[in-house]
Amino acid sequence: MSGLKKTLTSVMALAMLAGCSSNTAASSTTSASSGSAGNDKTVTVAFDADLNTMDYQIATDGNSFIMQSMCMSGLTELDAKGVAQPELAESWDVSADGLTYTFHLADAKWSNGEAVTANDFVYGWQRLDDPTTASEYAFILDTIHVKNAADVNAGTMDKSQLGVKAVDDKTFEVDLTLPCDFLLGLMAFPSFFPLNQKFYESKGDQFAISTSGLLYCGPYTMTEFTSGSQYVFTKNADYFKASETSSEANTVVFKYLQDTQSAMLDYQSGNLDVVKLQGEQVDQYKDSEGFTNKMTGYLWYLEPNFDTSKYAGNADFQNLNLRKAMSFAIDRATICSNVLKDGSVAAEGIIPEELSTGPDGKDYRESTGKLIDYDETKAKEYYQKAVEELGHQVSFELLFEDSEASKAVAEYVQSNLETIGMTVTLVSKPKKTRLELMKDQDFQVALTRWGPDYADPETYMDLFLTDNTSNNYGRYSSTAYDALVTKADSGEDATDSSKRWKDYQDAEKILVDTDLGVIPVYQNGGAMMINKDVTGIEFHSAGVDSYRHMTKN
Repeated sequence: MSGLKKTLTSVMALAMLAGCSSNTAASSTTSASSGSAGNDKTVTVAFDADLNTMDYQIATDGNSFIMQSMCMSGLTELDAKGVAQPELAESWDVSADGLTYTFHLADAKWSNGEAVTANDFVYGWQRLDDPTTASEYAFILDTIHVKNAADVNAGTMDKSQLGVKAVDDKTFEVDLTLPCDFLLGLMAFPSFFPLNQKFYESKGDQFAISTSGLLYCGPYTMTEFTSGSQYVFTKNADYFKASETSSEANTVVFKYLQDTQSAMLDYQSGNLDVVKLQGEQVDQYKDSEGFTNKMTGYLWYLEPNFDTSKYAGNADFQNLNLRKAMSFAIDRATICSNVLKDGSVAAEGIIPEELSTGPDGKDYRESTGKLIDYDETKAKEYYQKAVEELGHQVSFELLFEDSEASKAVAEYVQSNLETIGMTVTLVSKPKKTRLELMKDQDFQVALTRWGPDYADPETYMDLFLTDNTSNNYGRYSSTAYDALVTKADSGEDATDSSKRWKDYQDAEKILVDTDLGVIPVYQNGGAMMINKDVTGIEFHSAGVDSYRHMTKN
């Protein structure tokens, strides 16, 4: 079977990225600078964290991925239910053993008039994996088992040996070492977008830092790039599906507005179409028209830094009793119900609810159970043991990003930890700076998060492998954890769903119950106001939220 018929069959059988759930709640808001009233079909969305980069092979954060997806396309696109559908690939074939994917490209063009070709995918994927690119998302090629991906990224093989090939201009082939059930869904993820070699090389260090530094193949082009302020996207007349998207918004404006009170005033004035709510706002507007509250896939956690190269005091975090005290001290339920009030739920492990369904037919979290608890008495007992073992009281800096929600949570965590005797100094930084500090191991403990890239526990479990220095910022290391995750990812259990699931469950218990290598805090809710005239926003608990198909009456 081949062609579109095979495509749709493959989608239903294999593309389960975010297939277990999708949301209509957002971590962002729409705001128009030049007015969203009238018939210009402008939609404005407000984000409480700024855009980090439009370079989709460098980006690591959700807001950047959302904006990249506005003006770029992948081989597939996720529908409202999170299932992969044809996009730049109009069809594909999968070999009987699941090790070769052959994508047949549609007649799409870049915004400079050149055809999108298979070589654009080869070049983009090679750049992603090239160690000189230093992409923190290079690991994702090995995650889907692309042949030689790990060796190329390690620098022991040339990038030309990566398991991708342009059979001809319209045929892109991917060779794997193991089957990957979620590959088709990940083809919608920005890291896998194509890259025009000639354009990229002509821009040099100006690539992706302005509207002129980008080439587009998606439904919109970026027409304003004002860092710290706003980003404007306008319909792409050369988009190969332009005739199918005539009813969708002509212009989409993303505004960076940290102050949710000011953003809500703009919403009430008609200047914003989507706005995120925080704290008391949720109670204030929960009965209003346009209020939406859904679970998102982001899991927030404390990450202690075990690396002592910049802070000698980080040696304290080697003490297990100290980490146990920190975990038992955090009142997660109160953080969600009284601090955030946005539908967030207390974390029960590092894997969030509604991420993926296992071979037993149950949600991962349901079948694994709760691994962490709040118990102030136990927290004090463990802290006293830690003090005796360390020979001193513990003090450290807690790094967090400067959004309202993070500030509120960090302050409450500070109170929890100081109640049992620790001294915690809060350090607030813009999200981009927080990420840079963590990447450089220039922190002690950080309040951070991870959003799932695909609907499988692996998207979280791989983060804390010893050799994943791109994402394991705290440098947690456990041979037992590594062995279980590796066995599930690519080892003897990789093709046995039940054994693979059990490996991840056992590994998670080591990470957050036995070792407390990280300390889960909460899973994001998404309380927001959406203009009743705006439809078509698609929120995925795994994958990238889509603002591509918004319409405004």
